[in-house]
Amino acid sequence: MKISKESSRILGKDWWQYHPYSNVTDVDNYCITLCNKVLKIIRQSTIAEFLNGLKEEKALACILTAYFEDVISETRLFSTFTRLHKKMYGKALPFYDTTDDDYYDDEINLQDIYFLIWYYTSVQDNTMLYDPYFENDTGFNKAVSELYSLFEGEFENAPQNEKLQQFLQLSPGSDVKTVRGKLGFIAQESFLWNTTSDIFFRKIIEKYKKNDIVVLDDESNVQFYDERINFIFNEYLPLLSLRANEYYAEILGEEHPEYQFIKNISTRIFGCFLILKIENNGFLIEHLTSKKQLFLSKEFTSFEKIKLVENETVLSLGLVHWKDDVWQNQGGCIIHTIHEMKGEDLSEHLFADENKKKEILGMLEKAFLSITNGKRIAYMRGNIEFQDFYRRLFMQHAKIVDPEITDEELDERHKILTENSGSLKPFEKDEEMCVYFNPNSGIEVYRESVVRCMPDTNNPYYASHNFDISDFLTVKSFSKEFINYVIENNLINLSILDYENPDMFRIVTDNFDFLLRFFRRSSYFTEPQVTIQ
Repeated sequence: MKISKESSRILGKDWWQYHPYSNVTDVDNYCITLCNKVLKIIRQSTIAEFLNGLKEEKALACILTAYFEDVISETRLFSTFTRLHKKMYGKALPFYDTTDDDYYDDEINLQDIYFLIWYYTSVQDNTMLYDPYFENDTGFNKAVSELYSLFEGEFENAPQNEKLQQFLQLSPGSDVKTVRGKLGFIAQESFLWNTTSDIFFRKIIEKYKKNDIVVLDDESNVQFYDERINFIFNEYLPLLSLRANEYYAEILGEEHPEYQFIKNISTRIFGCFLILKIENNGFLIEHLTSKKQLFLSKEFTSFEKIKLVENETVLSLGLVHWKDDVWQNQGGCIIHTIHEMKGEDLSEHLFADENKKKEILGMLEKAFLSITNGKRIAYMRGNIEFQDFYRRLFMQHAKIVDPEITDEELDERHKILTENSGSLKPFEKDEEMCVYFNPNSGIEVYRESVVRCMPDTNNPYYASHNFDISDFLTVKSFSKEFINYVIENNLINLSILDYENPDMFRIVTDNFDFLLRFFRRSSYFTEPQVTIQ
């Protein structure tokens, strides 16, 4: 089978970015031909009106074709998502009915096509909540039916992608390079994550443009390489807020001997470490500030031509906790001597005790609840009132931390807080606000647009307004804990605006946690906002 000149011209390089291979195969030829049929349906329908030009039409055509290939080839990229979604929320997909006889696991489904179009559109514009039924547009529905019929007609005769099947397998004991290759594909090339990766790196590359031309010198190349490695290990997939290693582990399945290892690969950290001991298979290194000692494997380092001296050489490098107390270098590395560091280490809190953070947070929470009569939310107006609240909070906190603190010490603490509190201005103008204590992170402050929608008996500023629930999803400044707290305790009036679909409010509330994960990704998981001195 040969690729026609027209097919090649229309798609250009778009199809290849969804594949881990660049060589042309019969499967690729088949998929490109099918992809052009998909593209034709998209272009001739109102689906195109929901997109933003030719590039997006081609990208969506590639994603839908890659989905078809994934189902045919049983590579489980999409079915892993539906399986996990069903485990978490009781059904295979958000938004759509998948409980009847019209939905089949591991086969082509009409609902899957609707979802993938919603997914692609929403990833492209992460500030907008799209109607997953696309306003029940007749032309849109007709086009989705045509796409489904096209895939259904091809289902029995389509070739399986055996190379992709083989690529996604993992042999026990695979080396670091092999594992990272799989994770790199999931994070940057797979059809479920390619668009996220593309958007991320388009923004990154802007930093290296001069006169609209990308210029990468040696230092920029290292920085860009580091961005790529950081994306592989630290970025979260919009679907269910999973990192690439977590998603790949689920593709392999719990029965796979390397499941736990892949799932537990850590995020990448960056810090400064002194080499304490050079061994045959690695290095004993010590974090400069915390003095925490780690074993760095030689398996994926490139120090062979560099002179390393015990108790003298300092490595500023990215690390990933691999397994069995072994760490791997992932990303760039800068070599210093201990004298060059001059005691400076921007990673000083890298290994801060998480239990200690939680202990500090617990004492601050106790102080907060003691001055609010056990309420997790306090209401006030203006910066002066907030500053007074802040002083009372931290004076109470001082008493809880040290019950033996003297009046003289408290007076001194009060003097310092009073002198410094003038800089505490949550908002530029004096307005109504609510101060919420997040048990997972600490103090949060929200402005009048929210406060006026909260019919809390303790809220003197309630004005019978409604808050648009879509803002809770698309505005990232709201914490997940605050959102859930006010909703679960009926402390806010919610509505939804500007949607023709009368069921949109129900759709959002029925799929709220999925949407929170989708729009927040890494920030879905709140971390303590305290510093250990």
